[in-house]
Amino acid sequence: MRDRVWTLGVLAASGAYLAAALTFPLGTVARPGPGFFPVGVGVFLCLVAATLVVAALRGRGVAAVPSLEAGAGGRVVATVAGLVGFCLLMPWIGYPVCAFLFVALLLRRLGGAGRFGAVITAALSAIVSYYVFGVVLGVPLPSGPF
Repeated sequence: MRDRVWTLGVLAASGAYLAAALTFPLGTVARPGPGFFPVGVGVFLCLVAATLVVAALRGRGVAAVPSLEAGAGGRVVATVAGLVGFCLLMPWIGYPVCAFLFVALLLRRLGGAGRFGAVITAALSAIVSYYVFGVVLGVPLPSGPF
């Protein structure tokens, strides 16, 4: 019974997401609009949720969510904090510095990289991503005070 209620809730949430995504213009495959990707994600979510509902209604049950291994909670918190910091600090200190700090944080906290490796990889990531997105693709990225 619990599986059925849970899966129906997931299906309802997926349907609500899809309904909200359909309010944006879709565009075409050649020139996608702002709703193109969200609608695709919503359709995928609804298909997965419908599959879970069918499995639950047939009595097969839904696989339990595995528990996190020891220390995983700290890595999740570090990632979320890094993303929030990235978004909040980017307008003031710019994309290159934020990208550097974010990658360095992830490498140190999640990957267990040494300081030297994390700094080199973070610097290269920030430089290459800024060049690809800011220069080649022309995406307006905040440059910050530097």
